[in-house]
Amino acid sequence: MASSLSVAVLLCLAAAAAAQLSPTFYDTSCPRALATIKSAVTAAVNNEPRMGASLLRLHFHDCFGCDASVLLADTATFTGEQNALPNKNSLRGFNVVDSIKTQLEGICSQTVSCADILAVAARDSVVALGGPSWTVGLGRRDSTTASMDSANNDLPPPFFDLENLIKAFGDKGFSVTDMVALSGAHTIGQAQCQNFRDRLYNETNIDSSFATALKANCPRPTGSGDSNLAPLDTTTPNAFDSAYYTNLLSNKGLLHSDQVLFNGGSTDNTVRNFSSNTAAFNSAFTAAMVKMGNISPLTGTQGQIRLNCSKCALFQRVVMASASSLGLLLMLAALVSTATAHLSPTFYDTSCPRAMSIIKSTVTAAVNNEPRMGASLLRLHFHDCFVQARFHLTNHPGCDASILLAGNERNAAPNFSVRGYDVIDSIKTQIEAVCKQTVSCADILTVAARDSVVALGGPSWSVPLGRRDSTGAATAAQVISSLAPSTDSLTQLISAYASKGLSATDLVALSGAHTIGMARCRGFRTRLYNETNIDAAFAAALKANCPATPGSGDGNLAPLDTTTPTAFDNAYYRNLLSNKGLLHSDQELFSNGSTDNTVRSFASSAAAFGAAFATAMVKMGNISPLTGTQGQIRLICSAVNS
Repeated sequence: MASSLSVAVLLCLAAAAAAQLSPTFYDTSCPRALATIKSAVTAAVNNEPRMGASLLRLHFHDCFGCDASVLLADTATFTGEQNALPNKNSLRGFNVVDSIKTQLEGICSQTVSCADILAVAARDSVVALGGPSWTVGLGRRDSTTASMDSANNDLPPPFFDLENLIKAFGDKGFSVTDMVALSGAHTIGQAQCQNFRDRLYNETNIDSSFATALKANCPRPTGSGDSNLAPLDTTTPNAFDSAYYTNLLSNKGLLHSDQVLFNGGSTDNTVRNFSSNTAAFNSAFTAAMVKMGNISPLTGTQGQIRLNCSKCALFQRVVMASASSLGLLLMLAALVSTATAHLSPTFYDTSCPRAMSIIKSTVTAAVNNEPRMGASLLRLHFHDCFVQARFHLTNHPGCDASILLAGNERNAAPNFSVRGYDVIDSIKTQIEAVCKQTVSCADILTVAARDSVVALGGPSWSVPLGRRDSTGAATAAQVISSLAPSTDSLTQLISAYASKGLSATDLVALSGAHTIGMARCRGFRTRLYNETNIDAAFAAALKANCPATPGSGDGNLAPLDTTTPTAFDNAYYRNLLSNKGLLHSDQELFSNGSTDNTVRSFASSAAAFGAAFATAMVKMGNISPLTGTQGQIRLICSAVNS
């Protein structure tokens, strides 16, 4: 009774946890998460088929409690699971998971757990090798600890007999059929000689020619060739199929724990069924994988979302150690969540269904007529969103169309060169004709920025809508203090963006807007004539149109990206690698500082840049907007309603 009750408790806990997991968990918070994981896994498996088995095994070894504890690396003060006997010198795939995590952090900071990455990567590995797919429940969180003892005791070793295997799986709430199905993962992957040597030389239920062939690469003496590899399924080692079970029928199971599944015992009929019916195996395997992924995961506020899969998130530990810091974090999160909760991509679907198409067609026409206009509209949105915005104060709106009001804010020094007002005015006039006093100028700016990027070949993203317009503009002093000048150092830039709730990755991504547009000579003169981290030929070419004397040619223009000045791509970052950043603030992003690796990442992957840029644009557009009954919907964008 006691034993049965324990299993019942396990199943109840698993069911309760599973109820908190959902396949749509990241649909809003990180809609590109699953596609990012799939592409990375597919590429890794295509490059090395064995990696599919490695990623599947990594999930299995983690999941006798799916919390990404297996990913935590040892430190001077922490002992994890990676050097437990079942894991030491054999678990692999950490680099693939780390790569996926880096990509996801670039587009959805601290959103997708390492535990969920493992669960999805295991599924995608099976699919990449021709196996079945299944729906993965998501929403796991990462552990803050690991247990070598648990890893040593919970994972069944390759010398277990059938009775011990059934008990080990049963202790986790698995049926005998689940156990046989999950063992079918050995239709891919390899094992080390030390794990099958005893079977080759001491067991009789093994095909003699099969054993002889293996002995050539696995000598009898212990310690000789211990790590030499052999495929677990010699028939189709890189295909996820049912050949593993067919091999068992012929006594060609590589491990002792494989062959005991077909050795005159209670699981023989299940092996026969899976051997002759691939569909039955696939169905049982996917059901067991879902069940395994649902074994008591951390959910809700348990654990954390690690920033780096190999170590606990230091930031979260620091916050937890300080009540005042925790209070600040909760307040910041609450304010952002409250503002964002009022915004929705479908806000105008009923009240003004033509709004989006009007904005898009007008922007596309304007950019086709003058490509530079795309950069101008994007900059107009940026200069609007940063001014007055204070991440921690709700009475300082950000993206509120204050820059469009005629007067002080437009005439502040950083805005002398801002343009595109006429395009916004044209859009507003057209929209007012079809939906009077419905669509805000702030939303027009936000959508126009997105459509400008798209018109120049850049990524698209879903724009949350529902902002309202301010009834006042910022002062010149507020504009100057809010917009980071091109002379800022990296430390100053990071601080300026952090004050708006934007990360260093957001900073680098948003700076990538300089892959389009132009700058005036007065903005880069000092860099040309006084800085050393600039390509000599690049500087010489620019000097011809930007004399050293202040006041001479101040308004002369140069493209921020000389490679592809009217294409929204990642050439901006490649230019930085060659010291061809036009502005001082551009080159600061790649100057032996903390953002160098992010620049390298974006330079080598247009997809990573596009994803990070889209995420940062949404985040910027959500900085304390006016919503609900705040502000107003202006009739014309340049003036407050009378």
